[in-house]
Amino acid sequence: MHTFYVPSIEPNADTVEISDLEHHHIRNVLRLKKNDVIQIIDGKGGVYSAKVDRISVESTIAQITEQTSAMRTSEQKTPILMLFQGIPKNDKMELILQKTTELGVSQIVPVITERTLQKPSENRLKRWNRIVISATKQCKRLWLPELQHVRDFDACISTIATETLSLILWEKEKKHHISNVLKSNANPESLALFVGPEGGFTENEVNDAVNKGCIPVTIGSNTLRTETAAIAAIAIVAYQYQL
Repeated sequence: MHTFYVPSIEPNADTVEISDLEHHHIRNVLRLKKNDVIQIIDGKGGVYSAKVDRISVESTIAQITEQTSAMRTSEQKTPILMLFQGIPKNDKMELILQKTTELGVSQIVPVITERTLQKPSENRLKRWNRIVISATKQCKRLWLPELQHVRDFDACISTIATETLSLILWEKEKKHHISNVLKSNANPESLALFVGPEGGFTENEVNDAVNKGCIPVTIGSNTLRTETAAIAAIAIVAYQYQL
């Protein structure tokens, strides 16, 4: 069954309108027909079974046949996982967005650091959002990660809550391995992970982060590309906290 993302669905609605790229996928790519069965997610835990009713040039109208909701409960005891990613060059960010979404990240913040070489255009930001949506559907997640606006590094470290476990990857760190730090913090409410762009963070940035409560961590002796480091670190966190 094909899954489609519709961000705003009225409570107890009988029908839903699917537009823009999701409608294009229905009409022009999959070429679905009337009465074809589809699944719709709203990115907030809502899951809808539906049948295609009408397909026009502008949009698809689907008849909702069943609705369920997935609840986030305190018994799950999984932290909110925030990735603060230094913006890399070219299309590396797309791989990071795709794979960390699959691994269970909750929020992704593109960060401008001292070594950031490219700032994303509006078209690129829209593409990033589409990649997050596509990855969410592909891995059958019911909760859409929040892709936040681009922010400066200083602003990011200044807004981290005191109850958040904050980690910053740094290639010069030799003492604190990420896995050991995670094991000593069994049930954090939230976790913020800072990953630098190509070339990593500067010493000034790391010092500023430490002064704000971040813990410098390593994920091994090898020097990793930024996209490899982000995916590996998120995978380690996901494993530790069973995301």
